[in-house]
Amino acid sequence: MHLITCCFSLVTATEHIQEFACFTDYAEKLVCHWKVPAQLNCSKDFLLYYRKEYFPPVNVCVPENGEESSTCTCTIYPDYFVAGLTYILALQFNGTSMWNSSVTPARVVKPRAPKNLAVEKAENGNFNLSWEEGYAASSMLFGQPVIYEVKYWSKQPPGKVTVTPINYRAKSFEIITSSLQRGYDYIASIRCNYTDYPAYWSDWSDGVEFHYDYQVTSEDILHMAVPISCILIMAVAVICYFCFTK
Repeated sequence: MHLITCCFSLVTATEHIQEFACFTDYAEKLVCHWKVPAQLNCSKDFLLYYRKEYFPPVNVCVPENGEESSTCTCTIYPDYFVAGLTYILALQFNGTSMWNSSVTPARVVKPRAPKNLAVEKAENGNFNLSWEEGYAASSMLFGQPVIYEVKYWSKQPPGKVTVTPINYRAKSFEIITSSLQRGYDYIASIRCNYTDYPAYWSDWSDGVEFHYDYQVTSEDILHMAVPISCILIMAVAVICYFCFTK
């Protein structure tokens, strides 16, 4: 029975190896993950061996179960990142070699999300978003060509989501109030993609909240004045009519 269980686990594990993938922030870590049956314990059943191409030694990474119970995650902390760096990978399941491949970090960059997103109300009534790049000046990605996407949505139903691309090197974005509903609360977030390392978009940044106050504008007054004026004119006309008929 134990042999049958092991064989079943081995076959089941093999079926999921094709979903193996890696990504890196290109500053600190290289993360590899793969799907497994829910009953497997990643740290007990798997080992991921890795080494730099053409260079020893061989290192080992002990995976952990990811946030999703059916995912194993291994985090590698390279000494450095350069464009030509490639890692040779070998995945073992209970001591048995399951899969061999390689990964070049420069080709699987998932950048860090922008940070310190802030919002201010401008003099013209619009809302200005500003942020900082997610990398320090010492990073290889700092100052590299990068594009952004801004996303904002109302907290009240129906919660329509607006996503807008931003031009290269922008560090601010103006949300026009004509796209907002007065009296609504909004959340804005931003993500980025480095054009020389386009494999992945970053995660969305932490959101920032803002409120579009309901303030009576001259346009509102005009819209209100026209029908009121018409009603008054009609009322005066009716009164005058009855006065003259009498």
